[in-house]
Amino acid sequence: MSEHPFSGFLVYDLKQNPEDFQVEEILDSRWIQTSGKWTVFRLRKSGWNTIDALLRIAKESGVSLSDIGYAGKKDRHATTSQYIASQKPLRVPHALSEFLQIETVGLSEKPLSPEANLGNRFVLTLRNLVEREINFIRENFAKISKNGFINYYDSQRFSRFHAQFRLPIFPYLQGDAETCLKLLLTDVYPGEKKQARDRKKNLQAAWGNWSACERLAGSKLESRIFSILKKEKRTSQQTYGNLILLFPEEELLMLLSSMQSLIWNEFVSEFFLFEKSSGVWIKTKTGPLFFPGESAIRSFASDSKLLVPGVPGIQNLEYSKNQIYLLDSILNRWGLQKSVLNTSPFPKIRMNSFDRNIRVIPKDFKIEDPEEDELHSQRKKMRVSFQLPSGSYATMLVKRLMLRAQI
Repeated sequence: MSEHPFSGFLVYDLKQNPEDFQVEEILDSRWIQTSGKWTVFRLRKSGWNTIDALLRIAKESGVSLSDIGYAGKKDRHATTSQYIASQKPLRVPHALSEFLQIETVGLSEKPLSPEANLGNRFVLTLRNLVEREINFIRENFAKISKNGFINYYDSQRFSRFHAQFRLPIFPYLQGDAETCLKLLLTDVYPGEKKQARDRKKNLQAAWGNWSACERLAGSKLESRIFSILKKEKRTSQQTYGNLILLFPEEELLMLLSSMQSLIWNEFVSEFFLFEKSSGVWIKTKTGPLFFPGESAIRSFASDSKLLVPGVPGIQNLEYSKNQIYLLDSILNRWGLQKSVLNTSPFPKIRMNSFDRNIRVIPKDFKIEDPEEDELHSQRKKMRVSFQLPSGSYATMLVKRLMLRAQI
């Protein structure tokens, strides 16, 4: 890492209000028909993440969250349009009609899933720009237009990242299910309100006093978990492991997906270093990532892919010897054996390996002329728009766009 410098970013602000980050989901038209048991709705929202919005809609509509299908998740700090489907009528709580709106767009023979998501269109407003740095932004724009950017997962994928344990699934895979459960129940999410942070802080302090924890429970699931622990005469790692299985399958899947994503990020960084690529490091929430220079990016075809590791395991997938060595080194660094990828640790949860593009070239990438920023005196704002395939992060494109180093 010492052979390559770290780079900072040009001055900018993003997501200063929801309208600064607009996302429109692109749905495969084959999923919308004139007949079918499922009604497809367009959900427009502002200031709400997808799951919280669906929970409120489900409660208002008298259905469970599992009765609503969706193609993708969208950020809270944005104005978004996406598609959801249900076999029953859906309603938005009247009190939330300013922030959530749904409209019927068609029917489908099956529930929506990520397979239906072709990608997303973005319109972003970059604020607080320094006028003398506008030319640097334009130069980076030209490079991205030609060569794309590295398709790293960004911090939104790692909401449960922990400075000491990295991800809750890591201690679980190391045989410490109690620490995993404690992180799941007491670790604070970014952006959580003070009341929730304070409650979790009290839970951390009371951990082991299960009666006190039960009184602090903030959900039916937490109450059930602490009630079980209170009645246990002798707890073991197996006890804690069984309690983790009480979490919704979607949350368990996210534990595994975030691990796969983190491995892939470091895998790609190590891969470019192994190839002796020129470039710079950037600092991220989960650690440094390597941004290669133009020549290194161009050495890969635009459709070049790298397997995201998972079942059936490193040795059984189509990796080269060098790639196996890199993956093994990453897992060892985290105190994990490569055998953790041989099978999924949770019943009914799949952790399949899959291909992911190494780089992405955005479609319809445009940048508008700078304007006066009404939120920042003597500063500029610029609007950028583009289309990305499903699973690619607009914020990672922005990082490359605003990179200070000239690579």
